[in-house]
Amino acid sequence: MLAVLVMVVLLQFFPAKANLIKTVFVGAGVIYCLVWGGRRILAATRQQKAQAAQQAADDQEYQQYQQELHAIQLKYDPRRDLDDPTSLSDDYRAELNALHDRHAAMLGRKFGAR
Repeated sequence: MLAVLVMVVLLQFFPAKANLIKTVFVGAGVIYCLVWGGRRILAATRQQKAQAAQQAADDQEYQQYQQELHAIQLKYDPRRDLDDPTSLSDDYRAELNALHDRHAAMLGRKFGAR
């Protein structure tokens, strides 16, 4: 808004240079818009790259989580025949809780908050 006011004042003081003043202000406006848009595009690109990197890291961590979970299940329930999930032993439950606590951030991003 201030730029328009300055342009109007300059046009009043230098009417013979009106075309030059208008061209300079329009050019400056175009350059400003290009810089603003370029910065927004770069910021969005950086954010997408960061999200992709986080997703790849989460996928790798999830594979590790699955392996650790499978190892715990094989240790405490090799035949996977628990009919009642409330009948888990305290050691089994403690290892599962420790596993979930170690991977809580990744699980939260992948599946949402508990």
